[in-house]
Amino acid sequence: MASVSFEQVTKQFDDYVAVNNLNLEIADGEFLVFVGPSGCGKTTSLRLLAGLETVSQGQICIGDRRVNELSPKDRDIAMVFQSYALYPHMSVYDNMAFSLDLQGKSKDEIKQRVYGAAEQLGIEKLLHRKPKELSGGQRQRVAVGRAIVRKPSVFLMDEPLSNLDAMLRVQARKEISKLHSDLTTTFIYVTHDQVEAMTMGDRIAVMKDGILQQVDSPANLYNQPANLFVAGFIGSPAMNFFQVERSSQAGEEKLNLDGVALPSPETVAKNGDRAVTLGIRPENIYHPQYLPLEIEPLELPATINLVEMMGNELIVYAQTAAGTEFVARIDPRVNIKQKDSVKFVVDAHRFYYFDREMETAIT
Repeated sequence: MASVSFEQVTKQFDDYVAVNNLNLEIADGEFLVFVGPSGCGKTTSLRLLAGLETVSQGQICIGDRRVNELSPKDRDIAMVFQSYALYPHMSVYDNMAFSLDLQGKSKDEIKQRVYGAAEQLGIEKLLHRKPKELSGGQRQRVAVGRAIVRKPSVFLMDEPLSNLDAMLRVQARKEISKLHSDLTTTFIYVTHDQVEAMTMGDRIAVMKDGILQQVDSPANLYNQPANLFVAGFIGSPAMNFFQVERSSQAGEEKLNLDGVALPSPETVAKNGDRAVTLGIRPENIYHPQYLPLEIEPLELPATINLVEMMGNELIVYAQTAAGTEFVARIDPRVNIKQKDSVKFVVDAHRFYYFDREMETAIT
């Protein structure tokens, strides 16, 4: 087991900066997830750590060793790729044993490690099969098993579940999380799926355009996003953003949301006269027929554009009279349809405020 640190790490391809001054400390035994849209630098960061790309500036340490100049085989890491990259002519056993054989391990030790990992992953009965005889989920387990047998200090996983169907992805998420709990080894995981990130990671590192936006626990990322990008990326459906106008009524500052007057909190007042963007999560918008008791209710009249029935909830796409579109997650017992007019209720306790120009959270 080992900690990992990125210290002012930059990776540049000609004129393109893929990773820009990344500073990140990953604790020994932690499960950290890199998440962000395509091209944000998350996979490049993982490849830099693995030694598959060279660092342009800065340094990477695994434990107390600087690894910039070390080859991948000398870094004591194991990697699971998006493509499982199994040898098609080898059995599952031989695929899992291959790296140990290259290390010169004895046959008895190889057998012990392979069978131990296979039992852990529930693939003991597949050891004699070839990869072409396996399902996608089984191949994914073999790829993970091939990494486990090496007993590395750090596991690196680059979107290992992206080739699985929805049901298998849920199952595999649980298996990988349990595996981390059992092994207590450092896991660094890359995904573009924020649901995977939220359900698996001890901490999540959100990236955009090669820059680390925020690293924190799933709960803190959801409840205390550092900026507009993090607020909009974490959560499904994404947070709604409203361009509100500031005004004064009877000496009291108000925020105008498409004709609805909202109280302006002290934090916004302390931000001077700068323009404000208001964030409201879909789950904090309610139909008036079913309201929780603990909210601070404010009405938001709107017209329904689309209703999606999800079984346990309705996803409602609507727009205000001023034309601002938003999404709400409401009780499935509500009977509404397209073009209905509804006075939605928003919870004023759950508003998020952002500096419109800087896009940073006002806290």
